[in-house]
Amino acid sequence: MHKITNISILATYKICCVFNTGEKKVLDLSSVLDDSNKYKRKLLNNEVFQQAKIGSFGEIYWDNIGEIKDYDGTIISCVYDISPEFAYYNSSKID
Repeated sequence: MHKITNISILATYKICCVFNTGEKKVLDLSSVLDDSNKYKRKLLNNEVFQQAKIGSFGEIYWDNIGEIKDYDGTIISCVYDISPEFAYYNSSKID
C-alpha cells in the first residue's frame, strides 16, 4: 500500500508528494477541482488549498471542508481527503 510521507505545495493546485517507496511525484489537481462540487469548490481557494496535511493513513487531507449529518440531523464539518493510491497513480514522477 502506498502512503504519502511528505508534501509541499509547489504551485496552485500542485502538490509534491514523497511516498513510502521513496518516490517523489507531483500531483496536479487542476483538472480534478471544479466548482460544480461544493466541497471541491472550497479547495479552489488558494489559502484553503495551502492548508493540506498528511493523515495517519498517508492520505492528503484538508480540515473542515466536508459535511456530514449527525444521527439527530445536525450538520458536522469533516475532512476532505485524497487517498494515497489516487495521488500515486494520478501524479507524475520527478527526479
